[in-house]
Amino acid sequence: MPAEKNVDRLTTTSSSLLPLLDALPDAVVIVDTDHRIALANSRAEEMFGHPVDTLKGSDLSMIIPALHRGTHWQRVSHYFRNPTPRPMGANKKFCGVHADGTEIPVDIMINTIILDGVRVAMAVVRDVSYQRELEERLIRESLTDGMTGFFNRKHFNNQLKADHSHFMRSGLPSSVIMFDFDSFKSINDKYGHAAGDIVLIDSATMIEGELRPSDVACRIGGEEFAIILPDTPIKNAMALAERIRTKIEGMEFRLEGTDFHATVTLSVASFLPSDTSYESLVRRADKALYVGKAAGRNCVATQESLAEVPEPE
Repeated sequence: MPAEKNVDRLTTTSSSLLPLLDALPDAVVIVDTDHRIALANSRAEEMFGHPVDTLKGSDLSMIIPALHRGTHWQRVSHYFRNPTPRPMGANKKFCGVHADGTEIPVDIMINTIILDGVRVAMAVVRDVSYQRELEERLIRESLTDGMTGFFNRKHFNNQLKADHSHFMRSGLPSSVIMFDFDSFKSINDKYGHAAGDIVLIDSATMIEGELRPSDVACRIGGEEFAIILPDTPIKNAMALAERIRTKIEGMEFRLEGTDFHATVTLSVASFLPSDTSYESLVRRADKALYVGKAAGRNCVATQESLAEVPEPE
């Protein structure tokens, strides 16, 4: 049987179809070739916040987020030209919009039917808010450090790679601050590992308050951290690094009645036109950090200071 004959599998009328649609657990929206809603069930009313009578005859854009309306219009038009059934779970993310403006993550199954003698597209729309939220939470957990809430090394590498591509296209400066805690082992040895945890957690909380929404803080090792600063010249990155250094030096950490202190050594580097990959920037920041450690710790070193001491072996 030719493929196109599998498409129009159902010929019916609105009066006979609506009771069946109202019995379904998912929203159903039937659209004609003019992008108008020909029929909707009661579950669609609940999902989108518009009475069924209001939905019927309205333009489909009523339930599509404004940002996606142009693209969605093209997709619907293309579907009517090439009506191939689409099953649930086809690995595309869609959103509807409620009458109050709230976007609703949905999955959609689409087929064509003959309704009242006219070919229309029938979309079965399922609310997948819980599934999307679970997916996003699992992704976040796979990319974040459980102790500090900062991103992990995997995300650091991915984000810095993307920033390097952005730099190569735009030429806008991006910088990185790398740092670790001085003599961190001695804190653990003297006060216990719980004390070391307090240093990391409290410092991370402080640093979070110093960052812009676009900045990306990462824990890339035990006591090793990095901050990606998009569209930031090295001078501004140095100012932030010095502010972080000063604040950590002045912090008083406390465990079971015992007060103690910590310091950090930081390095700052920015992308250069000669960087062929993000790894070049990381290597410069690592070398600058070595310069800071060799200079006595508790300081900020930059990529300009690399000639002052030999490279680490």
